[in-house]
Amino acid sequence: MTLSPLITTPRTYLHTPDFLTLDQIRKLDADPEIMRYITNGQPRTVKESENWLSIKLEEYKKNGFGLMPVFKKSDDSFIGWGGLKHLENSSHIEVGYRLDKTYWGQGFATEITLAIIKYAKEKLELNQLVAVTDLQNKASKRVLVKCGFKHVSEAYYYHTNVDYFELNL
Repeated sequence: MTLSPLITTPRTYLHTPDFLTLDQIRKLDADPEIMRYITNGQPRTVKESENWLSIKLEEYKKNGFGLMPVFKKSDDSFIGWGGLKHLENSSHIEVGYRLDKTYWGQGFATEITLAIIKYAKEKLELNQLVAVTDLQNKASKRVLVKCGFKHVSEAYYYHTNVDYFELNL
């Protein structure tokens, strides 16, 4: 990439969401396995993906933080996204990520989440982050615990029951 990334990790770098393309988002949104815990495995339509991308760009402009595309340093390939957003109907800031399944089980989610936590603390001067996962998403729960999040309770966000986690920075 020609511009400096916002966040770097040993194997990846994250840019502002204006580096996201619809094709990249479609690769994730169209895969039922990737969307299993997001939309119950229902791929998003092209229009839904366009709308999602538009909302994420606006949120970043408004808040000064958001969901960012993640690229692999070794070949500049897009591997997913990670970042921060407001948790639905709350003032809490939520960490989140979604990776192409090619990169699952290789420690990328943990590496990216740790870097986002550091960014939130050092650059944004936040003192707490939250995260939610589908009740069945054991892999994401493991990532959050590895990154220091503590399970607080079950809760209801995004029209579903979720496990709710907090991390004090």
